[in-house]
Amino acid sequence: MADEQQISTEDMLDYLNLDETPENKAVVDVTLKASQSWIQSAINDNLSASVLNADNDYITAVKALAAAMFYDRTLANGVPMGVQMLITTLQGRYDKWPDNQNGNK
Repeated sequence: MADEQQISTEDMLDYLNLDETPENKAVVDVTLKASQSWIQSAINDNLSASVLNADNDYITAVKALAAAMFYDRTLANGVPMGVQMLITTLQGRYDKWPDNQNGNK
C-alpha cells in the first residue's frame, strides 16, 4: 500500500490503551504494517489504500489483527475468528475489483 495510511501508530496505541513509549510504538508499527499488508493480500492486491481506508470493515479487521499480533506475536492460536469473518466479507465485496479501477494498467 503505497498510498496514505489512515490507521496511525498512535491510533493503535490508543486502541490498545498503551503508553506511547518507543518500545510500544516500534512493536505496534510493525504489527500494524504487517496486518495491513496481510489483509490487503487476503482481499485483493488490486485495491488502493484510499479505497481500503474508506472501508470501516477493513479498518476494523486491521486493528483487530494488529491487536492479536501485539499480544501473541506468533499467532499461536491462528487468526482470530472475527478477523476471518471480516476478511470473508471484504473478499466478497472486492472479489471482482478490476486492475484499472485504481488507475492501474
